[in-house]
Amino acid sequence: MSLRKTLLVICLLLAVLCLAAGYGIAGQWMGAILAILMGPAWLLARRYPGSRLPLVCLLVTVGFAVVGRLVGSPPFLMIFASAVALAVWDLLVLDSALGNPSSVEQTRHYETRHLQSLTLALCSGLLGTLLGSFLKIQIPFLVWMLFIAFLLFALDRVWGYIKNTGKA
Repeated sequence: MSLRKTLLVICLLLAVLCLAAGYGIAGQWMGAILAILMGPAWLLARRYPGSRLPLVCLLVTVGFAVVGRLVGSPPFLMIFASAVALAVWDLLVLDSALGNPSSVEQTRHYETRHLQSLTLALCSGLLGTLLGSFLKIQIPFLVWMLFIAFLLFALDRVWGYIKNTGKA
């Protein structure tokens, strides 16, 4: 099994487990069952990647996370489920765009770079969410905007470094 298919399965399992666990913690067992049923829906979307089904699954999964938060599910589980669902959607679209045979060197290079950027975005976003859930600091809006601009600049520099080291 290729790396992108392995990541797809892992992310899909994480999304379904986080949603089901969040609804279970909130005591909403019907929501947990519906969240578990999102797994087969995503697998069906994988069979029809050219349709709108992957987008519908993404919207429904994020909707489940929002409703889960409104009924009292832990915020980190719902945010994590949404982020991982976005990664599943991205991997489905990538799989559809590349097709199954990825033996060409340029395609493998593109796939590797795409998976690296997806992992970097997912990990940095989830790390920021985790830190934000533990730290309660009152910071003015302007300072937040400058901090976000700095982070975007730093991520761009890191991505540029990764891109340049791949050519060497």
